[in-house]
Amino acid sequence: MPRMVVQDQHRENRQGQKSAQIMSAAKTLFTSQGFGATSMDAIVRMANVSKATLYAHFSGKEELFAAIVSHECRTQQSLLWAPGVEEKEVEDALGEIGRNFLGLILSAPAVAIFRVVVAESARFPDLGRIFFNSGPNQMRQSLSSYLAKATARGRLDIDDPWRAAEHFIGMLQTPVHFSVLFGVKDHFSRDELDGIVKDAVGAFLRAYLPRDRMEKS
Repeated sequence: MPRMVVQDQHRENRQGQKSAQIMSAAKTLFTSQGFGATSMDAIVRMANVSKATLYAHFSGKEELFAAIVSHECRTQQSLLWAPGVEEKEVEDALGEIGRNFLGLILSAPAVAIFRVVVAESARFPDLGRIFFNSGPNQMRQSLSSYLAKATARGRLDIDDPWRAAEHFIGMLQTPVHFSVLFGVKDHFSRDELDGIVKDAVGAFLRAYLPRDRMEKS
């Protein structure tokens, strides 16, 4: 391999490591003391980098927060959409998506970031937009795309996949999310989550399964 190429790869690796180092420090500070109370100087100190290095990677706190949320979402997408999910029977696919979705939104990192957004979005409106576009909106887009494909194959009967995606997500999220966010309940058992997913999938299929498939089920 040419020496110049090796040097470029090493430089990219170092830059990637620095970005990850900065994001990890910023995430810890954002979730422990809030977005507004976290200064770029504090991030520099925790990340153990120079201010010049920080600004070489991120122009400000908003861009840094967006990078953190986007990274978390990319990391979780592989869990939400496991290989081959589109080839499974709709009931099985929705069950898998539902379980993975609940696992994501109830995870400690996701809850911590959500709390930051709720607490800070009034003073920093861009946070809400960044979080919505990188997180919840991405989930709805992915799910509505799956539902549209399932409809095209005759597996579902849906006129508005986006609205149907909202219905399914709402049935999953409503029974658990606020309880965890507000500290009313800090844990749901596997049986409880499985029951929520089963109920949501059942109600969804009763609403959107083609009539001929409903009669056979």
